[in-house]
Amino acid sequence: MDQHQNPLPAQSGQILHVVSRPAGVSQAIGFVVGIFLFGVVFATGLAVGAVIVAASTMFETGAYQEVYRDGDATTVAIIPVEGVIDTHRAHVVRTLVDQVLGDRRTKAVILRVDSPGGGIAASDQIWYQVKRMRDAGIPVIASFGGLAASGGYYISCATDHIVAEPTCITGSIGVIAQAFIFKNLLDKVGIEPVTLLATDSPEKDLGNPLRAWTDKDRQTYIDMLDAAYDIFNGRVKEGRKEAIEDAARIDELADGSIFTAAEALDNGLVDTIGYLDDAIAQAERSAGLPAGRSTVVILREPSSPLDELLGTRTQRPGAIFDAERLRGVVNDLSLPRVMYLMR
Repeated sequence: MDQHQNPLPAQSGQILHVVSRPAGVSQAIGFVVGIFLFGVVFATGLAVGAVIVAASTMFETGAYQEVYRDGDATTVAIIPVEGVIDTHRAHVVRTLVDQVLGDRRTKAVILRVDSPGGGIAASDQIWYQVKRMRDAGIPVIASFGGLAASGGYYISCATDHIVAEPTCITGSIGVIAQAFIFKNLLDKVGIEPVTLLATDSPEKDLGNPLRAWTDKDRQTYIDMLDAAYDIFNGRVKEGRKEAIEDAARIDELADGSIFTAAEALDNGLVDTIGYLDDAIAQAERSAGLPAGRSTVVILREPSSPLDELLGTRTQRPGAIFDAERLRGVVNDLSLPRVMYLMR
C-alpha cells in the first residue's frame, strides 16, 4: 500500500481511501501565484507612476482661475506679481500671458503688483510680456499693493495706467548689487584659497570673493550696473512720457529714492490712488466695457497633471532649496516694514 494512502475501516461494504499530498507542494504553488500577482501589481504601478511623472514634467494644465467677481461673457483677468521677481515668476507670467492672448473673452488685464523687485533679467522679461498684451490691443492696468518698488515699478512702466493703494511704497528706480568678500575671514581661520586661471583668460577671476577686490573689479561691476540702470531709466521715460513730459525730471526721480503713493502721484510716477476695484473699473473703461458687468478672474500659476490628480497645487519642485528663492527670502527679511501696529 502507498505510504500516502490511509485505509479506513470498512463501512457498508465500502473501503474509502483518502490521498494526501505533502504540504510543501501547496506552499510552493501559493508562493509562485503570490509572486506573479505581486509582479503584475508592481509593474502596473511603475507604468502608471512613470506616465504621471512624465506628464507632470512635460506638460502643464491651464492656469487656475479664481473668480473674483461674476459677470457676463467678457473677462478682465488679474495677473499677480507678488514677492521677489525671479526667473520662475517671469516664466509663470509668460505662461499666463499666453493664456490671455489665446482667450478672446479676455478684454483687459490687471497687473497686480506687490513686490520689492528682483532680478534685472526677470523684471525685463515680465516688462516684455506686458508689452505683448498691449501690442495685441489688450489694455493693461497696473494695480499696486503695499509695495511696488524697483523691479516692481519697472514691470509696470509698460502698462496703460497705474493705480496705487494709499499706503503703497513705490519708486526705488535704480540698480544695486551686493557681494560678500571672505578674505579676512579665511585669513583668521588659516585657510588659503588657490585659484588657477588659464593664461589667456585673466579676467575670469573678476569679483572673486576669496580675495580682496581691486579697483578694476569694482569699476567693471559698476559699468554693468550703469548699463542696467540706463535700460531702467529708458523704460520709465518711455512708459511715463505722457505723465512726465520733461525727461530731465525723470532723471531726478530715478536716483533710487522711494515714494509714498501721494508723492508718486504728485511726481507723475502713478496715475491715480485707489484699490484693486478702482483698477478693475479703469480696465473696463480702457477696454470700452460696461461698468461692473465683466467677469473678473485671478489667474494663478499653472499646475501639473500630478497636482490635479492629487488635488494639490505645489510651488516649483525644490523651491525650499532653490538658491534664487533663498536670496529672495533673505532680501525680503531685510526690508523694513512700515506697519500700523501697537506695541
